[in-house]
Amino acid sequence: MMARKFSPFITGILFLIFSILGCSGLQKEPMAKQYFDLSIQVPVASKDSLCKGETLIIKEFSINSAFDSHSFIYKVGENEYITDYYSEFISYPSKLITEKTSEVLYRSIHFKPALTDDKKDITFRLSGIITRLSSDFTDRNNTRAIMEIVMVLEKNNGATFIPVLSNTYTVDEPIPNAEPSSLVSGWNTGLSKILMQFLTEFEHLPAS
Repeated sequence: MMARKFSPFITGILFLIFSILGCSGLQKEPMAKQYFDLSIQVPVASKDSLCKGETLIIKEFSINSAFDSHSFIYKVGENEYITDYYSEFISYPSKLITEKTSEVLYRSIHFKPALTDDKKDITFRLSGIITRLSSDFTDRNNTRAIMEIVMVLEKNNGATFIPVLSNTYTVDEPIPNAEPSSLVSGWNTGLSKILMQFLTEFEHLPAS
């Protein structure tokens, strides 16, 4: 069987195509995604005091649609944000922050999880809105992790739930650089501060 010959013109075109493909990013390894969890550091109660608080049900927090993404959001200019598709939470941030909040509050001396969603079995109900969850990289010499959560705690008075504690908690945590791991560390510190402040405010609520 005779080998097929190409004209010099066709050969040149093929050489050019393969050269372009070879120089393009098609041969590069794709950048690997990184997945991050949150880890909250809040002092916990002793084992003897666990499950002795008031029953609490925590509704899953909602989140501002601008930050409702697995991917990290970076502020890089005035009202200018970009998405880092290679750095992501292991779960939706609203779900993740709700879970971490639940872990901390249920391990405190003040609350224990409600075993049912029957109103008569619930003393307190907590809801929240995550209004900001991003970084601020507008000044590379002053990078910061931003988190803001509106939290509303309601108490069952027998007939309905009435608000007893409502506050907007904002943290603007300095981080050493723009690395995703540093940002997560800043969010961890920020959420820990928010929950500690919430617990302190709860402790100072007037008896009712």
